[in-house]
Amino acid sequence: MNCYGIIISLWLIFLYYVPKLSFYMNYEKLKLETWSRFEHYKFYQYADQPWFNICCTVNASLLYTYCKRNKLSFLHAYMYLTQLAVNSSEPFKYRVVDGEVRVYRDIAISIAVTGDDEMLRFCELNHILSFSDFTQHAKTIEEEVKARPFTAIAPFENKIRQDVIHMSVLPWFDFTSFSNARITNTLNSIPKVVFGKLNEKEGQMLMPLSVEVHHGMMDGLHVSRFVEKLQGMFDNPKLLVTTGN
Repeated sequence: MNCYGIIISLWLIFLYYVPKLSFYMNYEKLKLETWSRFEHYKFYQYADQPWFNICCTVNASLLYTYCKRNKLSFLHAYMYLTQLAVNSSEPFKYRVVDGEVRVYRDIAISIAVTGDDEMLRFCELNHILSFSDFTQHAKTIEEEVKARPFTAIAPFENKIRQDVIHMSVLPWFDFTSFSNARITNTLNSIPKVVFGKLNEKEGQMLMPLSVEVHHGMMDGLHVSRFVEKLQGMFDNPKLLVTTGN
């Protein structure tokens, strides 16, 4: 084999193996036999309906006032803080893919947006540390997505992006319960977070919040810790300018 052939062979090997490296793929494969939730994972693994949903209310008063005073997008602000809360909550980074459980390093937001035709689009954002970069990125991607027609994707867990949470906003409803559409013949374990209508009640700006997760990945305790973190971030809106800068 000449030098040219050797170079081509090495390049093909590089292309084959590099995507399999965890640093490249943004995740590590959990060792199930030493994972503290392994028995719980097995218990819920083949349940017909392994997800559970918790609805609660978050107080957005300080965040809303801060955004209004500083002319910031309130939507982008709570999207960004949700990203921060998710990335500080390890159970929200677990994914079941191809029979293995992965823990992703960085989780981004995939949000449903409505186009001018009043039809949904799925807007997948990148994980970005600073809010100023995040809000500009979100605005750009939202405009691009809304301009394109909706295209269905194959409904299998290994065909969709895993390093995200699925997020929706229903600004028309002050809901107290919620249920997401699910394809139940897959092991999709991506958490779903839904915010509702912002309401003023007794001087406070309140929003309903739905969190739906796979029971094999976490319990109600872990959801409660996530909500506590998110509320703490809503109460500290200066994180928008101090994080990632």
